[in-house]
Amino acid sequence: MLTRQPLTRQPLTRQPLTRQPLTRRLLAGGAGAVLTLTAALAVSGGPAAADPGAECPPTQANCDVWENVPGDPGDGDGGTGSGDGGGSGGGNRVCEKDDGTRVPCYDDVLGWFNAADDCHYKLAEPQPPDVEPGTSAYLRTCSDAGSSDLVYLATPPAGFDPPDPRQMALDLFASLTLEAPRIRTAPSGAPGLVGVPVWLHDASSWDEERRTDRQGPVTVWIEAIPTKIVWQMGNGETLECDSAGIPFRTGTHDPRRPPPGACVYAGYPRSSSGSPGGRYEITAVKHWRVPWGSSTSDGDETELTTSREASSSIQIDELQVVTR
Repeated sequence: MLTRQPLTRQPLTRQPLTRQPLTRRLLAGGAGAVLTLTAALAVSGGPAAADPGAECPPTQANCDVWENVPGDPGDGDGGTGSGDGGGSGGGNRVCEKDDGTRVPCYDDVLGWFNAADDCHYKLAEPQPPDVEPGTSAYLRTCSDAGSSDLVYLATPPAGFDPPDPRQMALDLFASLTLEAPRIRTAPSGAPGLVGVPVWLHDASSWDEERRTDRQGPVTVWIEAIPTKIVWQMGNGETLECDSAGIPFRTGTHDPRRPPPGACVYAGYPRSSSGSPGGRYEITAVKHWRVPWGSSTSDGDETELTTSREASSSIQIDELQVVTR
């Protein structure tokens, strides 16, 4: 009499499984019968049933899926990312004098240009000791005079317009070209099997991206630093990895004993036959932290964050166990 092994759903932290040959066939006395197991391998490392033998699913000629995995786990189903987009902000503005000559609105030596009188104004640093309350001293340089003098003003002159560092940082943030995940899985060339680990790898760039911008006297820098990738496995389970993972290499890696840096899902507890299209949809969400700072601040400003995502899919089959 045949009995069905109870299905035990295993958490993501289960221990590595001992590899069992999946193409065995055991002949025993009695009539032939086929028992489909939804959990082909148990945590103990042995088969779920009492060593009944096994053969591949009807649609799969070779169910030792790791034998056919090439050095590059393959392209998967691709995926497109979502992101901020946008262009870079700014650059130095250009002003025009009375005679039509174009000049930078800000000069490192002369300061800000005032088109009303064709003069440059720069805040005196440090301020003279005789400055009256409510006023500030500015060094004024006029093109016709070619000399500078000190003026005291209650409000900044027209055209004196230092940029907002935070807005500059947001402009740089919008200009970042962060790549969405490029999903690679192993198995990839053949369907995976219930209980067999799935290696996950993001082939997109994990390099840090840094940009700077200078407007007038203000320089702003921003840096995008990848921090983690969250894999949604399509069956309600998630796996979080703090790196891109590594591609599976046949003959180099043991699929059940991943080396440091690998990102491996312990295995699907049931087949994907009940999912749309007979496949599990895998979604990868890649996260960055984005610190920034400016020449006008003593340290980093409030960090920004962003993410990109992409989707792929995988087919998972059940192992067929045969006894006679």
